[in-house]
Amino acid sequence: MSNTKSRYSVLGKRKMQAKPKILIHEHLDCSPEPLRMLTRWDEIGFGKAKIAFPADVVTPWQEAKEAAGWDRRRLRTLAAARYQKFIASYAQASLANYVQAIVDHVLPLMQTQDDLLAITRDRIATAVKDGIIGMELRFAPQLHTMGGLSLDEVMEPVIEGISASPFPVKLIVCALRHEDRDMAFRLADLSLRYRRHVGVFDLAADEELNPGVLPWWIDAAEYVREKSRGRIDLTIHLTETRKPTATDIKLIAAHKIRRIGHGIKGDWGQYLEVCPTSNEVTGQVASYKDHPIDRFLKEGKLVTVNTDGTLFTEVQLSDEYRKLQRAFGWGDREFLQVNLNAVAASSFSKAVKAQLRRKLREGYSG
Repeated sequence: MSNTKSRYSVLGKRKMQAKPKILIHEHLDCSPEPLRMLTRWDEIGFGKAKIAFPADVVTPWQEAKEAAGWDRRRLRTLAAARYQKFIASYAQASLANYVQAIVDHVLPLMQTQDDLLAITRDRIATAVKDGIIGMELRFAPQLHTMGGLSLDEVMEPVIEGISASPFPVKLIVCALRHEDRDMAFRLADLSLRYRRHVGVFDLAADEELNPGVLPWWIDAAEYVREKSRGRIDLTIHLTETRKPTATDIKLIAAHKIRRIGHGIKGDWGQYLEVCPTSNEVTGQVASYKDHPIDRFLKEGKLVTVNTDGTLFTEVQLSDEYRKLQRAFGWGDREFLQVNLNAVAASSFSKAVKAQLRRKLREGYSG
């Protein structure tokens, strides 16, 4: 499907941002804005962070407090840019660091309703600027109860944030591999209570320590699908770091799971939620040009393109598209196809899907 040469030169950032895009695999807790994070860490105390802040981040941030006007904005912007580079570099050193960065630098900032609402609103605002016209945003509500919030109290501000979006947004609720059946069913019931806003039920987290399709998650997933009468779909993080077993393949087929998160190390016929830069920075591919996404698309696999998280990968979806242009020569045809795949895979209503398809065809008519 892909040609070896692009049908146009690599688009500039603004022109690529103007292209309509569908995003169906991004973690809210991997995508807060660095400026927001610094503001909250300043309130909490930089010294309380388990991963120590470097001086070249803290110094301009503190200097900004004494400055005014343009100088104040410049210093805050400089501190935020350095902070993103620092935390992304730390996370990219290993998968263990990636997880630790979330635990130590992100989750402490997402334990109140005000913080959850602000971070959700930030993500929607950034998506608007990046040309996103439909998004599924995933998170694990249980990770945001450490400050005393209940699961329902976690859901409320996130739903408030996405409800104000100018484009359609659905939530994906994630059970985590290191948890258990009891938590999975609590999350299943939570998803059902908020089924108007929750479109998908997921299994995420470390595939190496707890590999494969876990039976307790399958039980909860089938419960969600049955009780929602199919209105809540299923996806699972699988074959990002290892190939599937025969049991995995059998369970995916038997339970009609039609979406695979990442899925780059399996031979799947399902929709693939591919996140190229994320796979590169976590060491799952040797380099961007070695990523199998172009081969998958040529083979007719149901590829979608996603960011996974913007904080540690340092890419918005438009940046990802420009990297695909440079690496593989993708043009309008490829971008239209992966976006149409994303619409088909998504949990939006038939009417919303029809509207999104029309906008995509208009945007990639060249």
